Amino acid sequence: MTPDNISASAVNSLRVKSLLDEVPKTLIAKAVGMNRQVVARHLKSGDMRLSEFIKTAHALGADPVKVLADAVTEEKKKAPAATGAE
Repeated sequence: MTPDNISASAVNSLRVKSLLDEVPKTLIAKAVGMNRQVVARHLKSGDMRLSEFIKTAHALGADPVKVLADAVTEEKKKAPAATGAE
């Protein structure tokens, strides 16, 4: 479990939510204050600044703290399986 894995998992959760809820990237971009292409690139790469993450979560109606907590929990579940430890 690394910070990079956790942040990528959290951003991926937002990407999936945006796709499932069919939220246009232009709407997210307006809320975040950047253009649609940059938002799409950040969501796809799994990497964005914390302020962008929080604004994106709010634009999607998600609680950014819960999204991060869920990502930590998910990565903890993966960690023992990846190392073979229990």
